[in-house]
Amino acid sequence: MKQGYWNNERGMTLVTVLLVLIVLSVLGLGLLSITVNHAKQNSAERSHQSSYYIAEAGVTAQMKTLEDKTKQYYENTENQSEFFSKLEHEFLNQPVTIDSFETAFGKQPKAVVTIQKVNDDIPRTYKITSNGAIGNHSRKVDKKFHVNWQAQGGLSLPGEMAVYTETTISLNGGATISGSMGTNSNSSGTISFDGGASHRNGSIYVPRGAESSAIDAPHSMNIKDPVPLDKLTSLALPPFPVYPEYPVYPDKQWNQHEVVKGGKLLIDNYRADNYTLDLKSGASFSEIKLGSKYTLNINVGDSDKAIVVDHLNVINGHINIKGSGNLTLYVKDELTMGSGSTINNKGKIELLSVYLKESKQSKKMKLSGSQMIFGSLYAETADIEITGGGGFQGHIFTGGDDVTISGGARTYSSLLYAPSATIRITGGGRVKGMIVSHSFEADGGAYAEFQKLDIESIPFIGENGMPDDLITSEPLREASR
Repeated sequence: MKQGYWNNERGMTLVTVLLVLIVLSVLGLGLLSITVNHAKQNSAERSHQSSYYIAEAGVTAQMKTLEDKTKQYYENTENQSEFFSKLEHEFLNQPVTIDSFETAFGKQPKAVVTIQKVNDDIPRTYKITSNGAIGNHSRKVDKKFHVNWQAQGGLSLPGEMAVYTETTISLNGGATISGSMGTNSNSSGTISFDGGASHRNGSIYVPRGAESSAIDAPHSMNIKDPVPLDKLTSLALPPFPVYPEYPVYPDKQWNQHEVVKGGKLLIDNYRADNYTLDLKSGASFSEIKLGSKYTLNINVGDSDKAIVVDHLNVINGHINIKGSGNLTLYVKDELTMGSGSTINNKGKIELLSVYLKESKQSKKMKLSGSQMIFGSLYAETADIEITGGGGFQGHIFTGGDDVTISGGARTYSSLLYAPSATIRITGGGRVKGMIVSHSFEADGGAYAEFQKLDIESIPFIGENGMPDDLITSEPLREASR
């Protein structure tokens, strides 16, 4: 074979071109693949982010609907039970699909929203969950929100007065009223002084036209001329609440003692002394019983809690409130205080509110000796007697016919509101605050002094109009799937 045959380079250009084309094609296909994958990733990321915003929009839309309905129900219902029943019947555990979003890249976004109840406290807590989806992508968000309730209608108070009545005011035997007083009655002698009784530091208010006949007092007292009222104040109790329904607290052993058994909380054994009841939400008991000077601590944490109990039986013991929240005790049948028992002793009165429902056992409530309650009481129909050094350091509302404070008993910084009752202070009894009643009697060195009240801090009375905190929400967060 000739040597020139092997040195012939004809055709190498074609091979080189083909090799370059192959390399360029491979590079092009690689770049195309990268571009396509990047576009897919961008699309997936876009859908992933969009599904979050769709879920968030679902929460916003459903919360707006719920807020409108909540305000409507609040304005048109008279009690707590009916209010929450209507609200929960419409919204609770009923998935709502929101698909009114504009289509995106040919896909229809949607959000499925549900609302669940977390507890039965007041304010009541709920959780709203929204699952936002677009195409094959979805994300879930949720948040807790709280719905409040307070009795509506407010309470009409007759200005800054130590004593105000529907009918008579009778002072005898060294009794003293320090501060203004008044009556709705235009009867002759409706306000009477005798036996060294006195009035100081204020005016006497009577209905217009009764200025010359309303007061019956010795000339030596030099009573100032009464001030006429142009408009009488109507005296009426705020609505008594419908009691909430809470689950029975489960059986609990502590320090080798059954502190909760069969719905009864028993602090009647040395092993149970100083037991702390941790309330995560509202609870009910058939009886709470304390004896032998034992102590029960109730930890409400950092939010308001409530207990419904048939018989609050503090024979001889002490109940302390722990935490920064308030405690409401709803007593169905009977409230018993014995020996030197105390509830929330020397604690802030704002922390404790007690409701006592009408029953055969609750016709009368008595505090005597060194028994003390630092809190406020609303008795639906009970007569109340505080005597012998006992005391109620808080506000008292009652629909009963008789309230008696005697024997050195005292209530301070208090509103005593009993529009159907005769309030009697005798035997050295003392009240600082404000008394509103059907009639008032005082003797035996009794003393009633006006003390300015923080009306907004008084429980039971509610407010005119809608509360600012009707609905409050916690921050939105992404929920685990």
